[in-house]
Parts: sequence; C-alpha cells; structure tokens
Amino acid sequence: MAERVSEASPPQPEWRREPYRLLFPLGVVLGGTGMVHWLLYAVGVTMQWRSTFHALALVQGFLLCFALGFLFTFIPRRTGTVGPSAVQLGASLVLPVLLTASAWVEAWLWSQLFFLAQLGVLLGFVVPRVRQPAPGRSVPEGMVWVPVALVTGAVGSLLTTVAPVGVPGLHGLGTGLLLQGLFTCLVLGVGGMLLPMFLHGQPPGVASGPERRWRLGLHLGAALLFVASFPLEAWGLPRMGHALRAAVAAAVLVGPVRLWRPPSQGGMHRWLIWGSAWLLPLGYLLVALRPELRVTGLHVVFVGCFALMTLAVSVHVVLAHGGHGPLLSRYPWQVVTMGVLLLAALVARLLMSLAPAHLWLWLGCAAGAFLLALLLWVLFLGPLARRESSPY
Repeated sequence: MAERVSEASPPQPEWRREPYRLLFPLGVVLGGTGMVHWLLYAVGVTMQWRSTFHALALVQGFLLCFALGFLFTFIPRRTGTVGPSAVQLGASLVLPVLLTASAWVEAWLWSQLFFLAQLGVLLGFVVPRVRQPAPGRSVPEGMVWVPVALVTGAVGSLLTTVAPVGVPGLHGLGTGLLLQGLFTCLVLGVGGMLLPMFLHGQPPGVASGPERRWRLGLHLGAALLFVASFPLEAWGLPRMGHALRAAVAAAVLVGPVRLWRPPSQGGMHRWLIWGSAWLLPLGYLLVALRPELRVTGLHVVFVGCFALMTLAVSVHVVLAHGGHGPLLSRYPWQVVTMGVLLLAALVARLLMSLAPAHLWLWLGCAAGAFLLALLLWVLFLGPLARRESSPY
C-alpha cells in the first residue's frame, strides 16, 4: 500500500520529491551513449555495426529513464501519495546503466534481466498508488495503459531472450512488443490523458459511476487491439498489424484529444508535442501502406514521436515543476533549435533508406543532429533543473 501525503507527513527530500532531476540527465547520457557510436561509425573511427545495442540503449536507456522520471514525479502528485522510496529510486538509477553496459558487451541475457528488474520496480511503484489514491484524489481512466505498457515490455523482453527454438515468429513478436509496444502504450495512455493539458491547459477529467466503467472498458479494449497487432505482424500479416496500430493510435489520440486543433497556449514545446503526437499514427500508417519501408516508418515513430515527445514533455516538466512558469509560454531558441535538430535527424535517417548512395553521410548527419539536440537539452535545462523548486 502506498503511503499518502498529509499535513503531518514529514517533508520528503528533494531527490525523492523531484526524481526527474536525476533521471532525466541520466537518460540524456544513455541516449548519447546509444547514438555516438553511429557518428563514429559514419566517420570511420569504428567498424562495428551495433544496431542491437543502439536500439536497446535508446529504448531501455534513454526513453526508459525519461519515463521513470516522469512517472515517479507525476503519479505521486496526481494520487496524493509519496514519491519513490530510496530503494526504488536508487535501483532506477543503477539498473538502466547496467542494462546499457550489458548490451554494449553483448551480454543480452543480463541486459534483459536488468530490464525486467526495472519494470518490476516500476510496477511496484505504480500499482499501489493507482489502486489506492489519497482521499479526494482520482486517477484518470487512461492510466490503465501504464500497467499494460509494462506487461507488454516484460513479455517482449522475455520473448527476445528465451523464445523457444523452432517456433517461428516469437523472437520478432518479442522485438515488436519491446521496442514499439512499451512506449506506444505509454504515449497512448499518459499522452492521451495529458495532451489536452499540455496543448490547451485543460486538466485531465475523471468520470464516475457507469461512465467511468464504460471509459475503462474502451481503454482496455483499445489496448488489447493494439497488443493483438503484434501477433498479426509476426505471423504473416504485417500490413494488417501496422494498420491496426495506426487505427488504435488515431482513435486514442486524434479523436478524444481533438488533435486537429493546434496548441491554444504559447510555448514552443507545446508545438513539438503536438507534432510528435501526429507522427505516431502516421509512422505506423506509412508501414501499412509501404511495408518495404518498414524501417523508415518505424523511425518516424521512434525519432519523430518517441524522442521528440520525450524531450518536449521534459521541457514542460522541468519548467513547471522547477518554478519557471513564465518560460512555459515562450519560444526559447534552444527549444526551437532542439526541435529542428530532431526533425533533421529524422529526415537524415529517412534518406538512409530513400537515397542509400550517400548512406554514411545521412547516418553521420542523423547521429550528429540527435547528439546536438541532447547537448542543447543539457545546456538549456541542466541549470534550470538544479535550481530549488517549489514545496511539494
């Protein structure tokens, strides 16, 4: 059972109250680790093609650390409960590093054991707080996607590691669930819940009674349809699988969030969040229409949605939680340039498939632009994240 915050509760230390201050920078470091070897490869410094390490470092290192920082910060504030324990936060600072290091030395089993341990820590944090929030607090229905995301990631990790030999499609199924399923579910759940607030200042609403049960049923049904798209792809129906993914993403994001409305509040990061949300269904739709461009379409999802939304949302978190509210409505050149660099990285990565004659040029441009975006994040948000925040 999660401990609840009350007036009699002793104040939490800032590193537990604001865990994003530790986890976001760690995510940037791991993201740079997963990307810098591509730059070195493009310029001929190294001859090792580490595609698996690249994928795991960015998904299980970079994206995971930002997700941990966000969930460890947002869920206690939403539910009126305390932040992560010292053990939970300490493990979450160590496990992503261990799994990234294990992936570098190609100790795949160890990397996934560390990843599964991290998902277990996160589940142990999320479930008690969502099930029993403080009196007067409620959890939006879209939060049901979070445990679905974690279970999806765990199943994917297990299948990539211990898939039975001779059973066709299981390893590919695990890879899809792990690299696409985990964070798409988080975007659809948490993003679908919070995009109205980020874009239009509308806090997430919570229904009650029969309407709440109906909404929960819709979210669970959409989550099951989304997860079902991966077996469809693994066992011979890739067009249908990606089309189903695109349809679910559009149904959850475009309709309920009214994504056709551009941001009504000022702030460059809001435009980046809005654009990245569109690229999730569009990336999957591209693969459904042109299966031969699968890698290209999935990088629209990975770079255009996951990475861009992650950094843009982190801008909001650091500014809002760190007491820098006036900056939320502005257009800092660092945030503008960060968005331009990530979109340039996406374009360069697409050109690797569309204009392969200049493969090394495009690879170097994609890696360099991504690394520069991470550097700008550090230069802009690093000093702001270290300043004293407002009380809990």
